[in-house]
Amino acid sequence: MHMQSCCMVMRLNLDCNACCRKTRRIILQMKGVETHMIDKQQCTVTVCGRFRASDVAIKLRKKMKRRVEILHIEEEDDYGGDGQQHDHPPPDHHQDINMSHHPLHHPAFIATANGD
Repeated sequence: MHMQSCCMVMRLNLDCNACCRKTRRIILQMKGVETHMIDKQQCTVTVCGRFRASDVAIKLRKKMKRRVEILHIEEEDDYGGDGQQHDHPPPDHHQDINMSHHPLHHPAFIATANGD
């Protein structure tokens, strides 16, 4: 199965420094996790890497014996995994312009431009 590169933010009750250390130890043992950040004041844990988000949350919940709430998952485009930009053309975003709403084609503008 192809693992998507993503960043996930979870809310977890982190009462003390020992809870933070235990959370850190559990995250470091997980495969696919590249970076993490634990914010004790906000009670959030951010994990980035190539993993299935539900697996990380479930494992953390089982090991910590605490409720884990997934706040946000941001999937990253992975065009080679080296973190560099590649020459992929940006998506084409053409808008259909309705000329009747264009200021130069508005009847009030035409009337004043002709000197009427």
